[in-house]
Amino acid sequence: MGNMNKLAAVAQIKWLCMSQNTAVVIGPFMVIGMVWGFKILYSNFGPNGELIPIMMAMLLNLGVTMNICINGFLMVGTAIAEEKEKHTLRVLMTSSVTGMQYFIGSILYPFVLTVVINFAILWVSGIEMGQVSVPVFFLVSVIASLISCVIGMIVGICASTQMNANLIGYPLMMVFMMVPILGNLSEGLRRISGFLFTGVVTQMTDCFANGAEYKMEALDIAVLFGELIISVLVFLVMYRKNGYEKD
Repeated sequence: MGNMNKLAAVAQIKWLCMSQNTAVVIGPFMVIGMVWGFKILYSNFGPNGELIPIMMAMLLNLGVTMNICINGFLMVGTAIAEEKEKHTLRVLMTSSVTGMQYFIGSILYPFVLTVVINFAILWVSGIEMGQVSVPVFFLVSVIASLISCVIGMIVGICASTQMNANLIGYPLMMVFMMVPILGNLSEGLRRISGFLFTGVVTQMTDCFANGAEYKMEALDIAVLFGELIISVLVFLVMYRKNGYEKD
């Protein structure tokens, strides 16, 4: 019961930080609005006002990857950096909060929000749900969102201020978002994209948009779970290195 109370306390603090940050609150709605706006714009290029597959794939890739990166790298990273600025994180440490409790409490709301917004993007995009394997989309979305949130925590731990967190987070966001999207234009970027967790996401949405069946290959599974494990381990190491974990 004590462990659950500590976890709930961390989650509550995170929720208060996020809900009071206008930029963080607007982010998810901005992504949905962008997808809806581009859908209307791109529909003008298709027959009978419908999106052609290549436009649908581009729309889904942009919306889903941007959502994953914004809610992970930026939302989580700036929240932790803000705690460091206000010394809230040190206060939590005096109550014997463990690294795992802080980890779960920190990503709980951003993680759930990211997964929900991904499904909202599917609905807003207008894709035929018959073309989407919902269980596969859910699995990949969950793992990719989790990786993004953990990377955001690493950004926050490494950053000294909120501004510094943004300076670190934005380049990461651009790499993980733009490399997969531009992979269709360059063979070199396509190869790099295959080793990024967001690259697995865009490969999946490409298949759905084109009405093709998506099957996770061994490399996709290795990339998703490998990057998840690596990111969690890096966070725990950085957490202890900065003196937050008690022995």
